Amino acid sequence: MIFIPEMLVKVATDQPDKEALCLRDKRLTYKEFKELSDQTAALLISKGIVKGDRVGIFSSKCIDEIVVLLAIMKIGAVFVHINPYFKEEQLRHIVLDCEVKALFLHKSKEGTFQKADITDKIPMIFPLEIDKLTHGAPVVSIDTACQADMDDPAAILYTSGSTGRPKGIVVSHRIFYQSTVVSAELLHNNADDRIISLTPFSFDGSLSQLFTAIYTGGVLVLQDSLFPKDIVTTMLHEQITGVHAVPSFWRMMLQRHSPLSTHQYPHLRYVSVIGESFIHEDIVRLKQIFQNTEFYMMYGTTEAFRSTCLLPDQFNRKFPSVGKPLPGVELSILNADGLPCKAYEIGEIVHRGVFISPGYWNLPELSATTFKGQALFTGDLGWLDDEGFLYYSERKDALLKIMGIRISPGEIEDCLRKLPGVREAVIVGVNQNQVCSIKAVIVREEDSVLTAEEVLRYCKSQLPHYMVPHHVEFRAELPRTATLKINRSQLGTSEGGLLV
Repeated sequence: MIFIPEMLVKVATDQPDKEALCLRDKRLTYKEFKELSDQTAALLISKGIVKGDRVGIFSSKCIDEIVVLLAIMKIGAVFVHINPYFKEEQLRHIVLDCEVKALFLHKSKEGTFQKADITDKIPMIFPLEIDKLTHGAPVVSIDTACQADMDDPAAILYTSGSTGRPKGIVVSHRIFYQSTVVSAELLHNNADDRIISLTPFSFDGSLSQLFTAIYTGGVLVLQDSLFPKDIVTTMLHEQITGVHAVPSFWRMMLQRHSPLSTHQYPHLRYVSVIGESFIHEDIVRLKQIFQNTEFYMMYGTTEAFRSTCLLPDQFNRKFPSVGKPLPGVELSILNADGLPCKAYEIGEIVHRGVFISPGYWNLPELSATTFKGQALFTGDLGWLDDEGFLYYSERKDALLKIMGIRISPGEIEDCLRKLPGVREAVIVGVNQNQVCSIKAVIVREEDSVLTAEEVLRYCKSQLPHYMVPHHVEFRAELPRTATLKINRSQLGTSEGGLLV
């Protein structure tokens, strides 16, 4: 068992001139990757960063953030990659919650950072320009041994929580190693693979791709534009062999104006899908385009990275199942009384075995209710068939799942209540053809003439794009239960309003 930075040392030693990372015309070999990471690690050490310190990265997609990420892991510090779509309130919460000691800030994020007003809360702020930070510094060789233990925290990944604020999920070095090895073996990754990276490194899926590429000596191709034509161009020009994405991404790629279906992809060896339900018609269309590509359907949570996989040879027989447990994982379905469900009976999905997070950062009560008896109670509902294949149903709590990302209605509601003219605001999910969208139901202040367009414009300025409502509906009053609680079940059906 070795650490991720030690994997980088190994491949840089064995294949120093092998391409490792690329973003458009910028490319790094494994030797260059390691040397820059070592220099960055030396910089952090010289500034007093030690094992256990939290070091933040707030960046658009770029090669430099990967170099920094490996350097942080190398010295035993904890990387906190902040979702680049987060606005100032989420950024401020994260920085304060985990007491970030240093922050690497990309120039594209300086505006959001300034609005967060947290300069005095962070002891050290570095521009995310590794060439400038290491310019003139001698090439150093940091001790090949990672300055941490396997069960030490390697990262804190922030995701939406039922409290309305992002919650930090602790991930250890052991989890990164175990999930990397299992994923590489499952997908048959090798040094010839060229894997496209589509999502920020604040998501476990992107980290899994990065570490798998390092482990196998493959190439990670960064994609910073999500326009379908640009993605198709990258897939063809870079001869991409592997894509990992949520169904929402593929729905975008299958839109009428997308060029996806007008090309062939002879190099595309596999597609792995995770995060939400996949409409049958969409998967059929996708398989018609990628006729020689293998499809892997997966289920997992950030708290446990990966739980199951439906292998290509079982796809036609078992879709829409998300497969069987991965090696080292045991799944059970429990009813409301905590007893095992029978086959085909819906209950909460419980994950035991490898990949389970040590818990949430600074949330001991939530950790105690989620991680019980060395098991993760996922909060997801599903069922097992008589062969042990898992089928995902829906979330147990109020969280929504959009683009494979868990969304807290409370976080959007808190934002809307700050908008002048809003007296009450409720966020609910609207499901149409297995696709979940967000609806904002708003009660205006008396005499307010607030419009749906103004609501959307405000949300776009305050929230990540995937949290912006798709529907806006105004009501004179909200439906309530006998105990005067808002009756959300009566708000899920659209009664007009703006659809965006």
